[in-house]
Amino acid sequence: MTTTLAFILFAAIYLLLMWKAGKTYPILYLFLFTYFLQYIFSTQLIYDEYQQLSRQMPIPDERYFDYVNMAMLFLFAGIFTFNRDIDVRSLLNKIDPKAAAGLGWLLLFVSYFFAALQMIGIPGVGSVISFTQYLIYPAAFCFLLSTHPFKYLLVVLIFVQLLFTGLQGGMFLNLFVWSTYLFFFVTHSFRLSFFVRAAIFLLGIPVLIVVQSVKDEYRKATWVNRREAGIGLFADIASSQNEKTKNVPFIESPGVVKTVGRLTQGWHLGLTLRRVPSKVPLSNGEEMVSDITSSILPRIVVSDKKIVGSQDKFEKYTGHRLWNTTSMTIGVIGDFYINFGKWGSFAGLFIFGAFISLGLYFFMKRFVIPDPINIVWVPFIFSYLIRANNDFYMVFNSLIKGLIIFLVVNYIRKKWWSPKPVSSLQR
Repeated sequence: MTTTLAFILFAAIYLLLMWKAGKTYPILYLFLFTYFLQYIFSTQLIYDEYQQLSRQMPIPDERYFDYVNMAMLFLFAGIFTFNRDIDVRSLLNKIDPKAAAGLGWLLLFVSYFFAALQMIGIPGVGSVISFTQYLIYPAAFCFLLSTHPFKYLLVVLIFVQLLFTGLQGGMFLNLFVWSTYLFFFVTHSFRLSFFVRAAIFLLGIPVLIVVQSVKDEYRKATWVNRREAGIGLFADIASSQNEKTKNVPFIESPGVVKTVGRLTQGWHLGLTLRRVPSKVPLSNGEEMVSDITSSILPRIVVSDKKIVGSQDKFEKYTGHRLWNTTSMTIGVIGDFYINFGKWGSFAGLFIFGAFISLGLYFFMKRFVIPDPINIVWVPFIFSYLIRANNDFYMVFNSLIKGLIIFLVVNYIRKKWWSPKPVSSLQR
């Protein structure tokens, strides 16, 4: 594949995403968009255009694309063979605004309740907090869909908190992910036209480039030099970086180069393809069975239950040593490869894609169509799906835990929080 062809396909996928955003909640199309961006488009740019980055790639481009093109094809063939789009715009019109606000307050309560338990040192809530901390964002979506007099203020406050959390830690991925999910709800709430939503989404590109150009120096200033984190420091570093590079062509600027280098998953997958099975044998499904059992069963049953973010799998199957504080994965595509080999992984990815598609359709039919406010749970349950840097265990574990949290919260809402009918469909 040439860079030109990769760009044409990327533009086509982007336009498809924007088109589908007009009627559906396009989580599956966003999945396709991010995976193509990170596994193919950015990697193609590295091999063909950015020699300073291509030297870091562990295998030749022919070998890399020979595998990843087919892997992506089978993954998304499984998804779109079984995908059935549901008109979300018509469902949103049936939401009871009071029920939306009520669910929003409940989600805020649950999120901050578990945060408080952790603060006072209650044991055993750490694994729950890793999921419940994100409930404030579906709460923001609920307020947006309600008629609460301060709904926009509540949404802004929640996302300002997210911004400052990113600035404090120097970690901005959650800001981009949840802002993207919010954008698609805004699209429906304000009935944004195709051209408007396409133009707004493109504004994320310069923001992403600025963040990538500043991020390393910002982290050094806050982590090492102990400077006070915040927008002021970030703006100062961004201004300084801009002064240094104002005469450099845009596509050769450090921000663009860093962005392309950060986006690609080619390095991780390339290391895996180089090492397996020549130096490390295929796991023949053992790793995946362990991923599934660790996601479904509690630690008291699975004594060797896996830890999310562990370095063990990455170092074993790539041969690359990580710093103690660094967390990386071989990705979903790499996971299927180490379990089943080249051709086996193609079949496995097709089945996984079908599972995702059918799972989403089941959730929509079972929970969203009868009670449309449950649409806010889709990005929560499927959140890790669109992060191409996560492996199978992280994705599957988030699906299972997210669904469990939904079922518990939904039961509380129906039983105690909102005893009256919660949907206009039930009237």
